[in-house]
This record gives sequence, C-alpha cells and structure tokens, in this order.
Amino acid sequence: MKKLSFYFISLFMATSLLFISCKQSKKTTVEDGKIITAVKTTVDEFRSLSTYMETNGDFINSDEVPAMIATEEINANVDNKAYKIIDIRSAALFAEGHIKNADNVATKDMLDFFEKIIVPSNYEKIVMVCNSGQSASYVTGIMRIMGYDNVYAMTYGMSSWNKSFAENFWVKNISNDYADKIEKTTNEKPAKGKYPTLNTGKRKAKDILRVRVLEALNTPYKSLLVKAPALFENPANYYIVNYWPGAKYDKGHIPTAIQYTPKKSLRTTADLFTLPVDKEIVTYCFTGQHAGFATAYLKILGYNAKALAYGANSFMNTELKNREGKWYAFSSKKIHDYKVVKD
Repeated sequence: MKKLSFYFISLFMATSLLFISCKQSKKTTVEDGKIITAVKTTVDEFRSLSTYMETNGDFINSDEVPAMIATEEINANVDNKAYKIIDIRSAALFAEGHIKNADNVATKDMLDFFEKIIVPSNYEKIVMVCNSGQSASYVTGIMRIMGYDNVYAMTYGMSSWNKSFAENFWVKNISNDYADKIEKTTNEKPAKGKYPTLNTGKRKAKDILRVRVLEALNTPYKSLLVKAPALFENPANYYIVNYWPGAKYDKGHIPTAIQYTPKKSLRTTADLFTLPVDKEIVTYCFTGQHAGFATAYLKILGYNAKALAYGANSFMNTELKNREGKWYAFSSKKIHDYKVVKD
C-alpha cells in the first residue's frame, strides 16, 4: 500500500511540474477577414529538466551518492570480467602506468563509449579512475544522472593505487594552512530566488539532459576546481557551500560557508533555489570527491558550479585526523602498492 501511495504522489508531482514547465502564448491576427489565433507553447527547460532528474532516480539526493569503490575491491577483482575499469586520465599518464585491463577513455568521449563501444548492462560495476578520485566522481555523477546506475568512482584515484602516483597528487595537496582560520558562525541560507535559464533549444526533458550532459563532459574538471587560498583570502567572491552534515558544520567551516545537507538539500522542494545564479558556487566536502558529484549535478542544471580541490584535507588535514568519527582525513594508510601496467 505504501508503494502504491508513493507511486501516485510521484505521478502527481511529475504531472504538476509538467504544467509548470510549459507556458502557452496566444497571438491573434486577421487574414482575409478571418480571425486566426496561433497558440505557441514554450518550455521552461530548467523546470522540465529538474523534474525529469528528480523523478528518474534523483541520484544526488539518494542513498546511492557518493557512488565510490575502494581500491582494495578493484585489486581483488582486476581479472573479474564483471568489472570494467575506465581510466579517464591523459594518454601520457595512462602510458606511464595504469591498472591491468583498464581502458583509457577521454571524458569528452564517454557517452559514445557507453552507447557504441560497450554494453554497460553486461557489467556488475563500471569503475572510473583518475589521479585523485575527484574527476572520476564528477564523471561518475554525470553518468549516474544519465541512468547508468552501475558506475562508480575509485576512491582517491591512482594516488591510492600506487605510491608512485600519490606524491604528485594527494600527498602534495594536503595541508593545514588554514586550520586556524575556520569559523563556527552559522551562516543562514538566503531566501529562495531565481533559477538558471537553459537554452538548449530542445523540448523534451530527455533531449535537454543529453545536451547538458555533453557540455558537462566537454568541460575539463580541472577548470572547475578552486583551491583553498582563494576561498579563505577572498570568500566574498564565492558562494561557498559546506556539504557536510549540520553537526560537523557546527564544529568549524570556511568563513561565510553555508551548510547544505548531502542527499537532501539540492532538491527543488528543499534548498536548491537558495543557490545564486549570478555567482560562482564552490562546494566543498572532506576530500573533494562527494563535491564532485554535487558539482556535476549543479553544472548540468546550469549553475556556475565549482568545487574545492581536495576538500577540507587541503586546509585542515591534521585537524580532520584528530576528530572523532568519520572525517575522511587522507593519510599514508590510504596508499597501496598495487601492480601497475606500463605501455
């Protein structure tokens, strides 16, 4: 009975929002003495797209996010044909060393790879691999939104797989430079306001999504990363989203940061419309990986979304280690010595 009720509620919401996403305008003219009324229907692309995404999995607000997979599991299944490993790093880095049986696929070619090269449903898990886990999270988020619910990002990327990669990425980018600059002030969300205007020229939500996904995949994730000094030294330049549970936010956060609850706040019926459309939105989490998923979602919806590189580990790594509970501090314990294949 509960499932049936949920179905009717979902159907009602989808139907209601469908009317909101479409507007009609009438134009009356006189031709040869006859009154002719033309009705033109325009689509509010944002409303159409957000409705479609929320009623088709609502990945970013579900328990499936963040869709991560540990390097230990990949190492144990490196010869398992039920696992497809996709390395999204540059061809040069891939040649220097990669996981056995991995395919090197450029992010911009990902949709073609899924639709024309492989049969995604043949695999139990499709694993995205990058240098740090952040780009892989972004791409995984995009593919999840496209409906591929067996896609995962490898936690901490190749930095966790082998120490030869860790030094140039995770080890190099963790710090405690701003640990003494965090604040405990509760910054309130603004009132709900405007949402982005999308102009893909498409009328169907599925087609709008495809255009937005292709644009997101063609955007190098590196260009969407902001480093800690920019946020601490010029916080007014950004709308900073603290993507932590409220209890952790209360223990200290980047100055001016506003707390948004993972798996909840980014719904249209929750706090999505409190995000600005005229400012860079920088989301940060503990490692930069969960923020990658949120950035993918917001980017597809048309927000000027970015993420803090390496998350809180980039400015308060030791503090994270000293706190009780899961604060996801990176350490040498995360680095393995798994086999690397070189071309």
